Amino acid sequence: MTLAICLMATVTMMAQSQRTVNVIAGGLGQALGPSKMSVTHLKITGEINGDDVRVLREMCGASGLLQDLDISEVRIANGGGRYFEGTTQDCYTHRNQITAYMFYNCPMLQRITIPDKTRSISNDAFSNCPNLREFRTTPNCTKYVAVEGILYTADRETLVRCPEGLPLDEVEVTDGVHHIYTGAFRNYSKLRQVVLPATLESVSNMAFIGCPLQAIMMRSAKAPAMENAFDASVVANATLYIPRGARESYLSANFWNKFSHMQEF
Repeated sequence: MTLAICLMATVTMMAQSQRTVNVIAGGLGQALGPSKMSVTHLKITGEINGDDVRVLREMCGASGLLQDLDISEVRIANGGGRYFEGTTQDCYTHRNQITAYMFYNCPMLQRITIPDKTRSISNDAFSNCPNLREFRTTPNCTKYVAVEGILYTADRETLVRCPEGLPLDEVEVTDGVHHIYTGAFRNYSKLRQVVLPATLESVSNMAFIGCPLQAIMMRSAKAPAMENAFDASVVANATLYIPRGARESYLSANFWNKFSHMQEF
């Protein structure tokens, strides 16, 4: 009898921690009820707005337990309230867009499957999520694709975001990537070495800010266009490895020419 009671209690707890809900915009809090802060795995279908994003942010925040969020079948709608107050930016939902600060500062979040209908993603939508280790997409997502946890545009030409909690200290960006998006590796605190492909054409602003890089290996003999992508300490102390014969290209390129340690290989 005692064993049966324990098993029933375990099943009940699992049911409470793993939820699937269908919602009408603005109704997520009501659909989940008072147990929402004990949910660890959540799949949502239907439509969400700013009020629902506020609930999700609470669940993924320091007081919540939500680790795994699947919103692949969700439609993000206009409307509802402001979901984040810590900025002057427009923190309201817009149709099928992952907008500014939507999941900013969500320390509990470890995995997220983005909506299939996502049209655009703000560069700071997933900043300050130190335990986020994996982006996921489904085959129905037409604009974006996740490869080994890293988020790219569907054509794989732009690396959009590397999760801050990816448990690797070295990343090799795959050949075929032409652009690294603004803040793509921002605050990836484990990253010590990155290898960038020969196809790379541009590295956007703040792409590697907050990364304690010791080595950057470039495959391209021509210096890609770059904005202010690295911390000053990295520029001063890390080694920039470049192909043999490429020194003139990098020394004549803005920002690349500021590296104190440049070595051909």
